[in-house]
Amino acid sequence: MNDETIRDEIEALERLMADYERWGDGQDWDKFATLFHEDAVVIFDAGPRGSADAPVGAEIHGRADFVAGMSASLTGVQTAHQFYLPEITIADETHAHASWAMHDYVKTPAGTFNGWGHIHHDYVKVDGHWQILRGRTTRLIVDETWNA
Repeated sequence: MNDETIRDEIEALERLMADYERWGDGQDWDKFATLFHEDAVVIFDAGPRGSADAPVGAEIHGRADFVAGMSASLTGVQTAHQFYLPEITIADETHAHASWAMHDYVKTPAGTFNGWGHIHHDYVKVDGHWQILRGRTTRLIVDETWNA
């Protein structure tokens, strides 16, 4: 691939992540689902929880289960995600990898969650469009505040 093609692919992945933020935080689950491959695997080492005794991490297999879980767990919840400083590698015409610095703020009826860390994605191009095949969110700092 030439330099111009690589720049175009990097820009396409940056747009995908802008959509991820906008559609995820806006809870537009139909559009959000299009960002993921049907066989996607998504892993969180720590994430927002409904209570202090709920599991810290999760591993979800399949686009349908991931989007259904997100939809169910975020009903009535406010979120704001920021992704920045990407390190993007285009492996070939249909495979890429990126690591993004991230911050997410999640306000639930039970409390608030602030997480700082990284999101790592493996992407695959299907029918001319990049999709997330594997995602892993790692946290450097987690700040949870529980309502009384």
